[in-house]
Amino acid sequence: MYRETIAHAHGTTEGTASEQHATMLLARAARRGYAIEVTTPGGALITWTRHVFGPGENTVVRADRSITLEPFTPVGTLSDTVRADLDLIAGDPHARYAEENGRRVIRGLVWRIPAFTTARLRARGLVVEEEGLVCLSLTAHLGLLAHAHRTRTTTPEGWRRPSAGDPYGSAGLNRPGGRAGMLYGGGSAAVCSCGGLSAFGGDRSEARRLAREHRRAVAAAFVAEQLTPPPGRDRCSCGRCADCLTA
Repeated sequence: MYRETIAHAHGTTEGTASEQHATMLLARAARRGYAIEVTTPGGALITWTRHVFGPGENTVVRADRSITLEPFTPVGTLSDTVRADLDLIAGDPHARYAEENGRRVIRGLVWRIPAFTTARLRARGLVVEEEGLVCLSLTAHLGLLAHAHRTRTTTPEGWRRPSAGDPYGSAGLNRPGGRAGMLYGGGSAAVCSCGGLSAFGGDRSEARRLAREHRRAVAAAFVAEQLTPPPGRDRCSCGRCADCLTA
């Protein structure tokens, strides 16, 4: 379950969202080209922009909208062992519960997860059972994705003394504040733990934008590939999904 916060034209509305409802929201947001970012607790932020009529005649203004999904049970720390177990479950379409000595375990074709670990995964809401099979919860999927794509930006170099042979070494000789003869470097690099982002921005704000665009692209690709339901199943029993994304 998720705590759902919708920012709309009349303020904000808070409520709860089931995993099915949250999945449909993400799938529809991806199809409409809305920005999606996943969060480390296993939630997501959906943002988009609407253009509505303003107070003046024939005035159109930009209106930002958003939906925040916060899991009631955050994924917590995803250690190497936990991620290895989740990878086993996600990679085996035959994973299911089995009983051993009166306790529940998760079994695949050639592997098993002990009872204690199985209980921990269930208590943390990382696994769910669907049609007799064990699979990762939406919270686990989003938390793993956020963990795999942790971005950072480097601190700009700032003011520095030019090195020997620097063609700009004589620049700024009259700068006040003890900065005479110094050069300023405001560039910042944006990198991601996945290794798929290594970009350079003219300043840190631009580097943060590059990092944000990378996270959004990864999230959109994941939703399109993993969460988009097959034809005929793009419907949620709550009946609110479409309304949430058009408020």
